[in-house]
Amino acid sequence: MSETLLVLTGEVLQGDVARCGAAAGYRIVVGDPARCRHDWLRAGAVVVDGDALGRLTESRLPARPGVLVVSGSGTDARTWRNGLAAGAQGGYVLPDDEAALVAALSAVRQPRRGAAPSVALVGGHGGAGVSTMAVVLAQCASRSGSPVLLLDAEPGGAGLDLLLGAEDTPGLRWGDITGETGSIAGQALSAALPRCGARLKFLTSRRDDGTPLSAETVLTVVDAARAHGDTVIADAGRAVDAAALGVLDSADLAVVMTTASVPAVAATRKLVTRARLGGQARLLVRGPAPGGLSAGQVAEAVGLPLLAALRSRRALARSGEEGGLRPGRRGPETVAARAVLDALAGPRGGRR
Repeated sequence: MSETLLVLTGEVLQGDVARCGAAAGYRIVVGDPARCRHDWLRAGAVVVDGDALGRLTESRLPARPGVLVVSGSGTDARTWRNGLAAGAQGGYVLPDDEAALVAALSAVRQPRRGAAPSVALVGGHGGAGVSTMAVVLAQCASRSGSPVLLLDAEPGGAGLDLLLGAEDTPGLRWGDITGETGSIAGQALSAALPRCGARLKFLTSRRDDGTPLSAETVLTVVDAARAHGDTVIADAGRAVDAAALGVLDSADLAVVMTTASVPAVAATRKLVTRARLGGQARLLVRGPAPGGLSAGQVAEAVGLPLLAALRSRRALARSGEEGGLRPGRRGPETVAARAVLDALAGPRGGRR
């Protein structure tokens, strides 16, 4: 957990809350209750008002400590009841209770184990190479000694198990899991998932299952895996549904993949806007460039920082047809994967 205070209140209360948070030593982040999963999971404390509590309930965010409820004078009792249901540790009427709120915020600044990191890969257009890169990235991360969950959040794809050469490996698939209860035990999940090697687990759909993924189920799995200590690497496809968008919102690092062509750049710009990708997003450019565009020019046109560039290799694609991807330790895909892992190991993927 960071020394960040997530403020989920209306404008009227934001000034009072920010002043209290600053007095308690927090960096202030004002969030949107409808899309705050990333900061909700990582902030040192959260301050919410009555309107935000209602919207948070609809978002089905996991329970967490350090949630405080604030209101102006004359608030009705439903706010406090909703706060208790959300696990709030106290309620404060502002500005009268400012001193008490500062004290409460100071009290919750205790070191706690943070969640394991997560990265989501998303394609700016079809054929960008997201699935291949997700598998290579998971293999590289597991070689480094980290337990990894490779998550297939693209139900319309062929399946990451095919690229791993592990389609017949026993274990749970998406159709076997329901997350509507809001909680999955990380240890039990880890034990039941199929594996490809000692440290790499994966979760994908069965071959004949085209059922859309439930956002609640996908995000509950992500939360459980990260709480258990698994680095989550997710193939979010082209982020066209709520599940994929939720995975992106949860990620410490979002890697947008594109190729070096004018149509690819145009499509990727639309994706960045539609998915509302912010400061955690970086660009990975895959060559060749038929028109001579450089990776730097692509990044400038898309409007994202360039993370790495790589050139496709037929040998890697061929290995995927012959029993699973086997990237070389010095191949361009592996070099790009290491750049992603280095970025993920920084200040949590560039989130500020």
